[in-house]
Amino acid sequence: MNLATIVTGLRIVLAPLFYFLFTTSSAPGTMTAARAAALVVLFLVIEITDALDGMVARATGTVSDFGKLFDPFADSLARLTYFLAFVVAGAMPGWVFMLILYRDLGVSFVRILSMKKGVAMSAQLSGKIKAWVYAVAGGAGMAAPMAAAWLPAPLAGAVAAFAQACFYACAATAIWTMADYAAAYRRIAPKG
Repeated sequence: MNLATIVTGLRIVLAPLFYFLFTTSSAPGTMTAARAAALVVLFLVIEITDALDGMVARATGTVSDFGKLFDPFADSLARLTYFLAFVVAGAMPGWVFMLILYRDLGVSFVRILSMKKGVAMSAQLSGKIKAWVYAVAGGAGMAAPMAAAWLPAPLAGAVAAFAQACFYACAATAIWTMADYAAAYRRIAPKG
């Protein structure tokens, strides 16, 4: 186990904590300043470790096929966890979550097929764009119950509407990136 792998593993450890804290804090009257601060810290650590692990691996010369697979696994687990928390809290539409879930399972399947061809498929550019879209949506989804707790209704409504727009962007991005990964696989393994 190297430093990059430990940084990646933090997302796996912190995701269930985020889920528990968010789902117990999103009901009206339960979002305290301490809970909000803890959610923000957890969310930021999850997202920052996504950016750091690859840099650490390159800086320490520990880029590996394992890391190329462990990183997207940790990303999926963490993001699916906080999106599920949003669904449970009634903030994210279930169909958006299902598209995101199906996309992640589909890309995992494509990566397995690539491995069978002897290629460890690293993240595509579309996957990196997806990560940013999901991160913005995660932040907006987390901000909505905080806004509802402390902002006047019109502002809280605007934050909630922005979160919904971000969730729809996630759905569109999920479809686009799944198609892109399928096309990348066809380029890697044209003989099926």
